[in-house]
Amino acid sequence: MLKDVNLKTLISKLILLLFILIFVMSFSALFGNDNILIGVAIVTGILMFWNMDIGIRKAEAPLLIAAVFVSIGAFSYIAGLNPVLGFIVHLVSIFVIMLLFSEKVEYKAFLPFMLCYVFAQGIPVADVALRSRLYGLLIGGTLTGIVYYYRHRKTDNHPYPRIWNIIRHVDVHSVRFDYAVKMAAGVSTGMLIGDLFQAQRGMWISLTILSILQPHLTHSKERLKHRLTGTIIGAAVFMILFVMLPSQFSVMITLLLSYMYMFVVEYRIQMIFVTVQALNASLVLFDYPVSIGMRLSFIVIGACIAVLISKYDLKDLRAKLIN
Repeated sequence: MLKDVNLKTLISKLILLLFILIFVMSFSALFGNDNILIGVAIVTGILMFWNMDIGIRKAEAPLLIAAVFVSIGAFSYIAGLNPVLGFIVHLVSIFVIMLLFSEKVEYKAFLPFMLCYVFAQGIPVADVALRSRLYGLLIGGTLTGIVYYYRHRKTDNHPYPRIWNIIRHVDVHSVRFDYAVKMAAGVSTGMLIGDLFQAQRGMWISLTILSILQPHLTHSKERLKHRLTGTIIGAAVFMILFVMLPSQFSVMITLLLSYMYMFVVEYRIQMIFVTVQALNASLVLFDYPVSIGMRLSFIVIGACIAVLISKYDLKDLRAKLIN
């Protein structure tokens, strides 16, 4: 359940948590509270790409990282103008993101960008606030690109393709291509449902699809089981910690849970923590019975979409088109 825990790890994780909190709070202070989750996506990218080589030429990778983050802000805004237009924009944008950053699917280099996309779509901004969001994405994306370049500048650059060649030479029969299609269809469908019903926490549907949908059906089913179980247990834990206990302990409990989460490696346990924190954050908008009901409902909807799409065999569709 937990990583190896010792004094060095305890201190390093505490420092990391403080860094994340300071970064996200600073990002929110600079670019507005509507962009606090954008800050979470940016810092996720910084931490992931510090340890991960995404397999793109070093001179091009920072520019690509910054450009994609800014594009997410622009496209999510355009998509918000009309649900049908939005569905098309989401399909194309998510498909391209998945292709660009899934050279090695198991690395999940697409995750910071997909989180950013879901957050930007789930918390739309008005015209007057769009500039702040784009500035935040530009600065955050540039910082992420600089960190990536600094960390990986000395690695061998020879076998890495150029950005254009990545798209040109994609194998339409590969797992990577099928996964990009399914993720684009699934997350876009979740976003469309949220838009049509104007659900304030509709992004919970999209996040569930992003979490459950895997390249292989067996892995998607396994994640489905853990996601549903973790949500139910997490809702019960939330009731104990944030409803039954005095409210003055809420901040301390939230920080403690955030710290404990950094040591958890099993997905099923992670979902308990994620559920508790999500429900706690939603108390700003809803009473706890409404939050729990919405959370469970949206998780179920997202889970159904993810599994249905995961079951679909694109090889059969290609064979029918060829014949």
